Amino acid sequence: MNALVRSHVPNGIRLIAIYIAEAHSQDEWPVGQTISCVDQPKTFEQRLENARRFKKDFNFEMPMFVDDINNTFLNTYGSWPFRFFVIYEGKLILKAEPDKETFTYDMNEIDKWITNFYQSHT
Repeated sequence: MNALVRSHVPNGIRLIAIYIAEAHSQDEWPVGQTISCVDQPKTFEQRLENARRFKKDFNFEMPMFVDDINNTFLNTYGSWPFRFFVIYEGKLILKAEPDKETFTYDMNEIDKWITNFYQSHT
């Protein structure tokens, strides 16, 4: 993710992360200690602290916003547990979906899509 940010910032492309509800909180849907290390926040301050800890623990360089405790972003965009969106001129133009078998994203494909889109709009 950090490499993706670094490669596109010079072109004026802003990549941001939005920290949403915990997909595998240890008090709701635990998946081992390495994944489920926090409870589902009950307050915005707790969610904000989880986001800060994530940025620090994973040296996450991308600017990060935090969804409100009512999950407005999550409910509006269906972003659980993890999605990539491209919003251009106020319109949602891409909602990338993970691989149906591995539930992962090919970061090279995301990078190529952003590069191709940028080149076709400059």
